Amino acid sequence: MIKNRLIPTLALAGATSLAAMLTPVAAKAVTFTVNRSWSQSGNNASLVGTVDVPIGSYTIDSTGTPNPFTNVNLTLTVNGNPFTLDTVVVIPSGSIIGTGQFLVNATSSTLTFNTNVSSFDQATVRFQNSGNPFGNRWYEIGTFLDFFTFQLVNFEGSIASPSFTEVVASVSLPVTFGTAQTAQQVPEPASLFGLGVLGTLGVGSTLKRKLKPSKSAEKETTKVG
Repeated sequence: MIKNRLIPTLALAGATSLAAMLTPVAAKAVTFTVNRSWSQSGNNASLVGTVDVPIGSYTIDSTGTPNPFTNVNLTLTVNGNPFTLDTVVVIPSGSIIGTGQFLVNATSSTLTFNTNVSSFDQATVRFQNSGNPFGNRWYEIGTFLDFFTFQLVNFEGSIASPSFTEVVASVSLPVTFGTAQTAQQVPEPASLFGLGVLGTLGVGSTLKRKLKPSKSAEKETTKVG
């Protein structure tokens, strides 16, 4: 009787264990190293530092969401003058217009930026200093419509105070914006399933040995009967 009651319990425990192992876990943010430089009309600019993004693919729309950047620690240097950038902003109806989309792809090794833009749309993201809301210290990357040529242009550029020096250059999208400091390994679903099955079988085997009566015990039971 006890053995019959334990079998359903064992099955439930195994299923619960397996379900727990297969439940998605929040992705851990990966730190990517950024090292970019560009120039225009005798002005030089660079962007170095780190940004943190969880592994995954993200499509930022005109509402500014999702914003997958969990930490920004960058230094923008324009003509030898350094400026700290510590946040990412997407301005609705400004940075992303219409059906434009800014695409972020974070893997265990690289952080890649791309856009999906057509017609009069625009898709850019801006790295800015949180203590400077008026935006005279920033770096921006993405695609916009050049109203002089009516062509979509991929670019990266910056504006920096106090002289509001603007430095812009073309960029080929998709672009590898950063590389991971330490490669992260994510367990495959198949391996998790295997671990769950093995764990369930192991528990079942152990309980089966405990529940199986020895031959001597069986004989004693027969004699008493």
